[in-house]
Amino acid sequence: MLPAEQVFEEMLPYFEALDAQIAGIIRLLKDKGISTNEELATYIERGDDAANVRERGMRARMEYLFSSAVKQTEGT
Repeated sequence: MLPAEQVFEEMLPYFEALDAQIAGIIRLLKDKGISTNEELATYIERGDDAANVRERGMRARMEYLFSSAVKQTEGT
C-alpha cells in the first residue's frame, strides 16, 4: 500500500464521524427553526471555499513530504 493510501485509510473513519456530526448539527438547526436551507447554504458555501484553500495547502505539504521521503529512500 502506498503511503498516501495508508494515510487515507487511517483518516477515513475520522472523516465519516465528522460528516455524521455535521449532518446532526444541520438537522438540529433546521428542526429547531434556527436556520433555513437558504441561510445554511450561504454558510456551507463559505465553509466549502475555506476548506478548499486548506485542502490545497495540505495537499502541497503532503506532496512535499512524500517526495522528500521518496528522495531519502532512493538516496540510501
